[in-house]
Amino acid sequence: MKRHFATTLVTALAAAAAATMTTGSAYAGTSLSLQLCRGNQISTYVTPDPLAVVNGQPISYGDPWHDSMPVRDGDVVRLRASGSIKVDSWPWGPSFGPSGSDSERLSTFWGNADFPEYGFYGYFVATEQAFWIGDDSGCITYHGPDTSLWLAQNDDNTTDNSGRWDIGISHYGL
Repeated sequence: MKRHFATTLVTALAAAAAATMTTGSAYAGTSLSLQLCRGNQISTYVTPDPLAVVNGQPISYGDPWHDSMPVRDGDVVRLRASGSIKVDSWPWGPSFGPSGSDSERLSTFWGNADFPEYGFYGYFVATEQAFWIGDDSGCITYHGPDTSLWLAQNDDNTTDNSGRWDIGISHYGL
């Protein structure tokens, strides 16, 4: 049964790749990348070091200083996060997971998007486009010049934060 499923999956992915490549599309690999992402398959690029937002401080992915592959036109990324960040210095202050506040919204520092306050979002540097991540961004297709991602907490004062979100990145580029 498992072998039949694996054979069926590989056959379906190969057929999809062949179909996209014969159309002559500039994004021939994007369709296959989306299928791999949606099927929770292993990503094309593996992050060399674990990533985390610590104390609400933003981090970068896809830049040469961190020895990671830039996000290229037609690539698909999926980010998942878990953990908790406390957002003030008082002992009884609130903590938030990557989904942020259920009731408050805040315009992001990068990308000027309206997302849940204290939540997790990303920003494509080259196109200046912000996107929501929360616990799971889903499969996001990028279009534009090679870029890096800023990954940040949507908080206008991170100086008093403590805690961390652990981040998993699946980056598909074919």
